Amino acid sequence: MIHTKGRTPLAALLFAIAIPLAALGQEGEGARLDSEIQKAKAEMAQARKDAAKADAELRKTDSLLREESSRAVAAEERQAKDRDRREKENASLQARLQETQAKINAERSGMGRFQNNQDEIKARQKRLSLVLAGYCDSVAARIEAGPPMDRETRIDRVKSLKKDLEAGSASMEEGFARLNAVIKEEIKGGDEIALFNKPVTRKNGDVVNAQVLKIGNQWVVYMDDEGQRFGVLERRQTANGAWAWDWREDPGFEEKNRIKAALEVKSAKRPPQLALLDLGLATSAPAASAPAPSPAAASQPVEAAPVKGGK
Repeated sequence: MIHTKGRTPLAALLFAIAIPLAALGQEGEGARLDSEIQKAKAEMAQARKDAAKADAELRKTDSLLREESSRAVAAEERQAKDRDRREKENASLQARLQETQAKINAERSGMGRFQNNQDEIKARQKRLSLVLAGYCDSVAARIEAGPPMDRETRIDRVKSLKKDLEAGSASMEEGFARLNAVIKEEIKGGDEIALFNKPVTRKNGDVVNAQVLKIGNQWVVYMDDEGQRFGVLERRQTANGAWAWDWREDPGFEEKNRIKAALEVKSAKRPPQLALLDLGLATSAPAASAPAPSPAAASQPVEAAPVKGGK
């Protein structure tokens, strides 16, 4: 109850108006407080949501960190395994490399020995080729000293062989085979009894068709187709001391008959028989000024072999 005793009506009126205003102010303050409380609650709710979100993100981050840590541990384990595997592979490769290098060194050493052997063989072959070339000179000198029957062809053959041996274009085996063939041919020419029908140039320059009988390197004679002109090939010493081959075209009557008989036996115009020939060792015949040896001194029986088809 409000007592207004002793107060004025205006004061009472003001008092009466103040009370509702006070009540009204209290109600506005409460609303404001309620609003702030509601706002605080909303903010707390939002904070709780943010905290929950942060917790969820934190848990997610922790999960990611755990996964990352697990992956890192797995990666380290793989790296350790790879490192061990690579170390083992490197050790194996190093061992294989050393083994291969040892094989390469052995192969190089073997190739070096092989090359040395090849060089030694080549050097020996070169020396033997030079030796064979020296034999070629000896054979050529013998051909030069022998009767001039196809001399140029024979000497060219030997000189060609020597040139090939010195140039290395002919191997030792080839050179030996060719030299052996040349020597065999020369031996055959020195041993065989051959009859040729060929032109002969006489000392005066006339050319006559003649039969030429060659008995090895000992005797070479000719008789023309008419049986009138004869010649005996002899090696004579010239005025300047050199030796040369020349025809002696003045044989005696008996010597002509022996030459004619030998030619007829060889050409199968006569039956096979012994013909007494004055060989005179034509390759070592005396000088032109020396007298010819007598038939009795140098005569020996020689059987003139018949031509092919003869008896």
